[in-house]
Amino acid sequence: MHRRRFLLAALAALVAAFGPSPGALAGQPPGYTVANVGPYGGEPSIVSDAMGRLYDTTPSGGTITYLSTTAGATWSQVTTADQSSGDDCLATDQANSVYLCNLAGSQGVAPLQADVWKSLDHGTTWTHGAGAIPQCATSCSAFGVDRDWVAASILPPAKSTAQAEVVLMYHDFYGPSQIWVNISHDGGATFGAPQEVLASPAVKPGAVAGTLVAQGYTFCNTVPAGVGIAPPGTPHAGRIIVAWIAADLAQNATGCNVTMLQSFHTLWVSYSDDNGLTWTPQQAFDAGVGHDASTPFAAFTLDNQGNPYYGFANNLNSNSATCSAESAAGIVQSDTSCEYDMYVVWSSDGGSTWDGGGGLIPGSAARAYRVNSAAETGTHWFPAIAAAAPGMVDVAYLRTTEILPTDAFGKALAGGCAGPQAPGNPPTFPAPCPWNLYAAQSVNLTSSPGSAIWTATQITTTPMHVGDICNLGIFCLAPSSNRNLLDFIMEDLDPRGCAHIAYADDNTVNKLRAANQTSGICLKK
Repeated sequence: MHRRRFLLAALAALVAAFGPSPGALAGQPPGYTVANVGPYGGEPSIVSDAMGRLYDTTPSGGTITYLSTTAGATWSQVTTADQSSGDDCLATDQANSVYLCNLAGSQGVAPLQADVWKSLDHGTTWTHGAGAIPQCATSCSAFGVDRDWVAASILPPAKSTAQAEVVLMYHDFYGPSQIWVNISHDGGATFGAPQEVLASPAVKPGAVAGTLVAQGYTFCNTVPAGVGIAPPGTPHAGRIIVAWIAADLAQNATGCNVTMLQSFHTLWVSYSDDNGLTWTPQQAFDAGVGHDASTPFAAFTLDNQGNPYYGFANNLNSNSATCSAESAAGIVQSDTSCEYDMYVVWSSDGGSTWDGGGGLIPGSAARAYRVNSAAETGTHWFPAIAAAAPGMVDVAYLRTTEILPTDAFGKALAGGCAGPQAPGNPPTFPAPCPWNLYAAQSVNLTSSPGSAIWTATQITTTPMHVGDICNLGIFCLAPSSNRNLLDFIMEDLDPRGCAHIAYADDNTVNKLRAANQTSGICLKK
């Protein structure tokens, strides 16, 4: 294993020194085998523990959760922690305990609260994380909760899962869309009150991007992307990093917009090195007004050294006014500058500097890594990301060869992939879009964005979805505006470094499915 890491590092160094050449680092693209997990369920979350056990959950019908001990080849359903569910997520700690977050469950009387459940026996039994006040779920938020994520880690001097730090992250629903955390220091048994990660004076003076700068962009308009805790023994061990995407000051002036009609073009993190007492906000990337990163979610992860990564879709090369006019005229399909492509930005220093910096806000990235090649045209949607050693990443996404019509803000038009025959759609819309699952891999993001090399695999050949994929969240309205898949797919690496992608297929098989890497380079964590 050490020899393989050395060879990969040497190959990456050669590319950085001499530039990419045809076939360099390409080798054999990763191969995948698709397995059925269970009955159909949207926006599944997937995670691996240190023993290679895989967990897959969907909120369709409760916290429906599955376990695989065969590298994703076969699955069995475990106990359902809560029969009521909304948004959910999964995490594990170093003791192989599994954590499940759940929105709008049955544990609290207040509306729109989030819960954290924990299992010590691989999903056979679950215990609930108590909030600061009885009967207000785990979150106990006066402003309601939306899109929760969870992370857990056993941080020295703690030695057992009962002492793990667990972080529940979300944004509020009834308030101004701020980012909050509830933190447990007893393995998820009890959680503290909600803490706002951009509130003064909890944010450190002299923060990288400044509290007011970050707040100006994120006020009223956020979509949480995820949370992570830097592992023990790494340069920023114990650092909590939360991530979200946001709009901008001009759009915020028009008022808070829960419909998600605004263009979410700024990517943010905030991190804490003192167990959540104080926070440092930082912009990761600004794609510019008219370049939307909400599909509706961006993907977020940490590598094995605690460095954060964003995977996101964006119409980064577009002129929003031009593409909007071409969409209205029905000629946008011939303009590849209007397409949404897949991108990555990352930080090699724990979140303070992204892609080497150079952006307008100090520390932010001036340029993103483009994942799909120029030849792979169309619309790239639903990013998922997993990372191993620094600069080694897998990215999964959905792709159609059609170019989604967009509005003047660079936002995909609802129903844009439903076809011209769908009720209410103009005759200029493209035919119903066929979507397939793809995965791409790079082992040299330590090179510049223009030099990194990606190998891509088309996993499905029969489309896993046909028609629209709406990115307006709860404001996706039938019949043309389709939200059957809900809002994302998910990816993780097992202990061998092989990728596993959870996704929903509502076209032919109507199943919750997993794509499991079976060949090619596995990015060992």
